[in-house]
Amino acid sequence: MENIDTVLGAFLAEQHNRLKQKSYRDYEDVIHFFQDYLNQYAPNRLNEDEWKKWEAQFHEDEDCYTKMFSPEKLSSGSFDEFLDYFMIRKVMSSVSFMKAAVKVMKKLNKWLFENGYINQSTYHNVLEYFDEAKDLPDVEKLADLFLDYAEKTPDKPFEEILEGYFSIKSIERGQLWLDEAIGSKRDIGPLRVSTQISNLCKKGWDINVAIGKYQGEWYILESGNVYR
Repeated sequence: MENIDTVLGAFLAEQHNRLKQKSYRDYEDVIHFFQDYLNQYAPNRLNEDEWKKWEAQFHEDEDCYTKMFSPEKLSSGSFDEFLDYFMIRKVMSSVSFMKAAVKVMKKLNKWLFENGYINQSTYHNVLEYFDEAKDLPDVEKLADLFLDYAEKTPDKPFEEILEGYFSIKSIERGQLWLDEAIGSKRDIGPLRVSTQISNLCKKGWDINVAIGKYQGEWYILESGNVYR
């Protein structure tokens, strides 16, 4: 049985033969992060017997998951959690690197299927995920735009300051209305933003920000990540 590390190594070797060095470095970096993700989070998907075997090896080698298990363990959930969670919250990748990550993972899915490492059902489930996840680069772009916009917020005697996670409830040109993701769930708005930000935002997305209220309007004071 070929383990995940061996198969991912074969995938990279094949790409090395066809890609220019700069493009190959993106592939190498993305696959490295994917291995990190699998070793840290994929064990949560194991059944009880598999978990015990993994746990016994983990104390000797924290990267043992990708050495113990085959690519059959990969699923659409693996791709989803890697790109939507790990790459955004842990790697905090740039817009350009997120685009590269999506490209590499699409290629990996196709390659795994064509070489018999995943079945047709998994392959199509991953394709469906990518069809739904076309806006992933927008998430990273928004995070950068929020950060830039926060730096331009004028200093005011703010009457109230809130900090945390907020869900986007409503969008108008240059304005957002939010719900507190945790806590009182009260409506907050309007939050002043640029037109570029409001054009990219989508209802239901979450933002991690500090905001201040002044004369009935809210302003971004600090900004973190954006989540779909």
